[in-house]
Amino acid sequence: MPNYVLLLSFVGTNFHGWQVQPNLRTVQGVLKDALEKIFQEPIKLTGCCRTDAGVHAIEYVANFPAKRVFDTETLLKALNSLLPEDIGIKKVWIQEGFNARYNVKGKVYLYRILNTHARDPFLEPFCWRIPYKLDFERMVSTVGLFQGLHDFSAFAKLEEEKETRIHIQEVSLIRKRDLIEFRIKARNFLRYMVRRIVGSLVYVGLGKLEPKDIEGFLHGKGKCPYTAKAKGLTLEKVLL
Repeated sequence: MPNYVLLLSFVGTNFHGWQVQPNLRTVQGVLKDALEKIFQEPIKLTGCCRTDAGVHAIEYVANFPAKRVFDTETLLKALNSLLPEDIGIKKVWIQEGFNARYNVKGKVYLYRILNTHARDPFLEPFCWRIPYKLDFERMVSTVGLFQGLHDFSAFAKLEEEKETRIHIQEVSLIRKRDLIEFRIKARNFLRYMVRRIVGSLVYVGLGKLEPKDIEGFLHGKGKCPYTAKAKGLTLEKVLL
């Protein structure tokens, strides 16, 4: 039974995240329906991670076993002919033993902040627009605190007992005129973790949090109460 692997992208605006939920439009649900039309059999689709409602992905990896054998290029064309415009299949291959949930080696998330009163309808769906002046240098001097191994329970929504110590391999903050781009790389992330890290940095930029408050959160002193908007978050790269 071949194990198919999909590299896809999606605009999360009109999705309630990746994972199937009753009576809600999800990426997994829409993709599963398309696959079952093609394969004419039940499909068990595994994704590399959950995403929140409204979060986007430039790269996302999923896999599924199936009884029928399709040429991978034919399958790519068939899927893209059936799927809505907010999901795109970039590549299809067969890889035995690959599990998208457990075999991905890391992920890079991008968060975009548009720091201006002006509105750009081409950026608005993919950014958190903040019309108040942010102290970017203060944010930059704080972002390095997240580098390395830390307990991120103060920055997460914990729904079950799990490991909360995460090693952040890379983290950066750059500004291109009014657009601020935050990137973070790690093997895995906790739910809401990236959005709350960004939220805390924004509040540092607004002068409502101090760097020492961030250090306190990382050492178990309170919880970060600020969650950045979902629409600014994009899963930029999946490391295989």
